[in-house]
Amino acid sequence: MKTSTYSRPGSTLGILAGSGQLPARIVQACRDSGREYFVVAFEDQADKGAFEDDPHVWVRLGAVGKAIEHLRDAGCRELVMAGVVRRPSFAALRPDRWLTGFFAKSGAQGLGDGNLLKTLIQILEDSEGFRIVGADFLLPDLLAEKGVYGSVKPDRQAEDDIQCGLEAARDIGRRDIAQGAVAQLGQVLAVEDENGTDALLSEVRKLRLDGPGGVLVKVRKPDQEYRVDLPTIGTATIEGASRAGLRGIAVEAGGALIIDRQAAIEAADEAGIFIIGIDAESHAELANGAAAGETAGADPHPLIFLVAGEPSGDLLGARLMASLKKKTKDRVSFAGIGGARMEEQGMKSQFPMTELSVMGAAEVLPRIPRILTRIAETASAAERLRPAAVVTIDSPDFNFRVAKRLKGKGIPLIHYVAPSVWAWRPGRAAKIAGFMDHLLALLPFEPPYFEAHSLATTFVGHPVLESGADKGDGAAFRDRHGIAADETLIAVLPGSRMGEVSRLQGIFGQALFGLSKKHPNLRAVAPTTGAVAGTVRQAAAGWPVRTLVVEGDTEKYDAFAAADVALAASGTVALELAMAGTPAVVAYRINPLSALAAKRLLKVRFVHLINLILDREAVPEFLQEACRADFLAHALEDLLRDGDQRQSQISAYKEAVKKLSPQGDSSADRAANTVLDVIARSRTEG
Repeated sequence: MKTSTYSRPGSTLGILAGSGQLPARIVQACRDSGREYFVVAFEDQADKGAFEDDPHVWVRLGAVGKAIEHLRDAGCRELVMAGVVRRPSFAALRPDRWLTGFFAKSGAQGLGDGNLLKTLIQILEDSEGFRIVGADFLLPDLLAEKGVYGSVKPDRQAEDDIQCGLEAARDIGRRDIAQGAVAQLGQVLAVEDENGTDALLSEVRKLRLDGPGGVLVKVRKPDQEYRVDLPTIGTATIEGASRAGLRGIAVEAGGALIIDRQAAIEAADEAGIFIIGIDAESHAELANGAAAGETAGADPHPLIFLVAGEPSGDLLGARLMASLKKKTKDRVSFAGIGGARMEEQGMKSQFPMTELSVMGAAEVLPRIPRILTRIAETASAAERLRPAAVVTIDSPDFNFRVAKRLKGKGIPLIHYVAPSVWAWRPGRAAKIAGFMDHLLALLPFEPPYFEAHSLATTFVGHPVLESGADKGDGAAFRDRHGIAADETLIAVLPGSRMGEVSRLQGIFGQALFGLSKKHPNLRAVAPTTGAVAGTVRQAAAGWPVRTLVVEGDTEKYDAFAAADVALAASGTVALELAMAGTPAVVAYRINPLSALAAKRLLKVRFVHLINLILDREAVPEFLQEACRADFLAHALEDLLRDGDQRQSQISAYKEAVKKLSPQGDSSADRAANTVLDVIARSRTEG
């Protein structure tokens, strides 16, 4: 083991002390060697009572001039900065004349911690005549060495998590934010911020996934001033990691300190946690080699924060995630809010997505306090994780409020599904351009509305085109569920939100009753999603015809192929019916209060996208007061009886779908390419 080495053994060492164990270790080393020392303990930073038996003075963090006077009075020429110092706001700092002049001359107030310290050291040495030494220079035995400490060793999954965490830690280090990250099962759970490692580990306790625990990785920032602020772990770190359910800690060999090494090893062994010193540069080279062929300038293992608020957004998010994994060869991690489909792709939702699936003023008003809390929590989580990009998906009422909170935080903001400014409130385009960085549009005519306000917008195509809705097997569905070929089958789809289902299920049931009078062999199938499946089943039990309730895409698309006609709420499902070629009637009803507002603001004649694209009513629409059971039953009867009308609607479907189909990749692949390009550009420009 290396021994302590001191320059100028006869001079008094000035110890600038923050919190933690390191200042006390340096004090003890001075005592053991007989070297004189003097401690400047920073108020509200250093541990209270830590230096009662030592020559010391307590000084405000902002009173640097006074600290320098005390150090000179004590005969200090050599200084060491030791311990954790939390950076306060400028107002709380209350800088004295010396510090105010330092900020004015250097411009360091706007720098990250690393660059600020580097500038401060330069001034202390060049202008004040001190010599700054690192804690590792005084106590080289604390410097981490390569290899495993203790009896617990990382397995293959832990090695993968080390690599994942290392890339995240180096990423936030490049941005001069912090030095640590936690990864589990190949996913970045959280990254360190100005609140430090203890706060990071506390947060991880809430975020950890099922399965083997994650790994904390701590490394130096690139180009960091090595004499200050080296990543440090000790027994307290081990205890925090254990409480967080982690199974290991990786630190940079030659670039991190391990306080009380033997005690740390014993604590880690007892907790079943490994400690390993890693060669960060070798790991980085390995990562770069593995990522060869990716977009130039792109983050080699980006963390992408996604936010979806309803089932259609959950599906969009899941497909985007799958494409991102394919294009990065699984070297991507996710965090945010989503539903079951996004969680299947590897994201643990911060809270249940169903809390956001509300629509219309009457539904939203009672939930405003809870929604506002979730907006704040979502923005805070994204800011804490410092992802390579935030991708908000539809749900503009929620997502735009999140984006506004994140604007100016140095995180690229991308919104997936352009708001329908062509339909209502066109002035929104300029407002959205004020806080979003890029927009992904589903419709070919949307980009110009936003590009006019200098918001980069990419037409990626509508995801319904790759849904598989046109691949259903109707014969197999009828055979599987005992529905005879001569039985008339209607697909009934009252919506994917609770509010939609509650308003439409009764009207749809009455329409079925009217239709059944002319079709005594009528059967119904209600494809639904998990979020509203229970409500749909309960409603279907009261409908006047035998109704089969099914879940899952395969059953849904097979049902569309098997159905003679469909009755659907306006929305994405109506497009899926177009893909399937199933003649349909579309209906919609919202709360009267919401309807009044919409009536004043809407600028279009239709709500069904097929009708909008073709600018004619190819698919019958029944909205608000026109959403009546007798009207619906009559329109459905026309489609069942009139072959020409059926064929006309099917031809209209084909015409509209062709206009929704950009050439080349799928919409999810185009969206993934755009997200990765935005990340790459932000890295290059940043």
